[in-house]
Amino acid sequence: MSQHISRQWALPAIAALLALAMPLTSMAGTRSGKASKETVPELSTRLIIRLGEGNLDAPLLAKVRAVAAKQGLNLTHLRKLARGGDVLDLGKALPPETLHKLAAALTKLDSRIDYVEPDTVMVPMTLSDDKHVGVQWNLTETAGGIRLAGAWARTRGQGVVVAVVDGGVRPHVDLADNLLPGYDFISNRTAARDGDGRDANASDEGNWYTRGQCTSDQLGAEDSSWHGTHVAGTVAALANNGIGVAGVAPGAKVLPVRVLGRCGGYTSDIIDGILWAAGVAVDGVPANPTPARVINLSLGSLAACGKSMQLAVNAARDQGAVLVAAAGNSAIDVKKFSPAGCAGVISVGATTRSGAQASYSNFGTGITVSAPGGDMRAQAVDGVLSTLNSGTKRPATDVLAYMQGTSMAAPHVSGVVALMLARNPQLSVNRVEDLLRASARPLPGACRGGCGAGIVDAAAAVTAAGTALLLSDN
Repeated sequence: MSQHISRQWALPAIAALLALAMPLTSMAGTRSGKASKETVPELSTRLIIRLGEGNLDAPLLAKVRAVAAKQGLNLTHLRKLARGGDVLDLGKALPPETLHKLAAALTKLDSRIDYVEPDTVMVPMTLSDDKHVGVQWNLTETAGGIRLAGAWARTRGQGVVVAVVDGGVRPHVDLADNLLPGYDFISNRTAARDGDGRDANASDEGNWYTRGQCTSDQLGAEDSSWHGTHVAGTVAALANNGIGVAGVAPGAKVLPVRVLGRCGGYTSDIIDGILWAAGVAVDGVPANPTPARVINLSLGSLAACGKSMQLAVNAARDQGAVLVAAAGNSAIDVKKFSPAGCAGVISVGATTRSGAQASYSNFGTGITVSAPGGDMRAQAVDGVLSTLNSGTKRPATDVLAYMQGTSMAAPHVSGVVALMLARNPQLSVNRVEDLLRASARPLPGACRGGCGAGIVDAAAAVTAAGTALLLSDN
């Protein structure tokens, strides 16, 4: 679901915290985001199978393999999922319609099978441009900002952990002190680019690719996006340090969970990353010592929420985690997307600097709230400024850059939720969503098809969280 970003800009020292006027020198341009790749579902080589009772034993696996073999597929078993189900590799990439037909046939194979579904590939929900100079309008401006100053008078998110389930995070100078040790859940070592697949190093190694490396040549070629670093900076970049930008919740900690590599990431890896982030045990992975109260998902696929993803969402919510997902950039109904279309997920649409719905943003009754995502068609300063890396392939130097997309909108809401939970740690998952909706303000600009309750209002949301705390004490 992404088009990647502009890159390679020098990061000068900046004295002002929120009035950031920074000359960023462009050293390499990229194409601007005119159409999101999420409109073309990525091919997949995998299926997820789950039994209603019992385990996937050798006889049943042999029956599944026999059906696949008739289609010319060499099926192998990869691993079990954390909360039930198994991941199967087909040995060949297939388009979504073919995968769904095969999944339907396999589901009917045995009465013990609850469901079989494609293990879809998810990608970052970002659009791009390459002109950079301006301010963090997204935090403070009256029309399109989230009214952060009033929230900071009460809290800055201290004590709250926000998991960024994404492509990993670079230790940017304006972010590193707020990073916790995370985990890399990319099971394919080629896609991970670290040589060993899953490991305890959640650093982004670069997700660049050349034509033909991904299962769909429609992706062409792209430089590394450093998407997770930009998202993490929006959540919790350091404040009052005299440089860079400010995150929405600079007192919070970011738990990087790496699930996206070259060409995106499989739903099965993302499911395990979500569960681990929430504190659920995952086979073969050490326990998470710092479970997250908030999980940011600035990623997705053009597919309705699958049963496996919904089970993961439910399990994370049961642990007390609030899941926040980017709605997607295809200007269609969010119900056609995962994980933003899953029940129990706070789905975030994108707005512009003027407070209107962004032209690319998905919409519908499934949108919970909207938040600044930017619109860089006229000028780059109308995008969202955050932390990044200058490398076109491998990591290089720390920079700042503007990006746009629902990927940028979601971490605004994740940061606000962190502020709310710091103000009132007793809030339940459902109560957080209720207060977000009730405290949002109407869009001052146009909205088509549904933008949720309005633009998230940090000051009003934190006030509502505090009021709920006072009421619970009386």
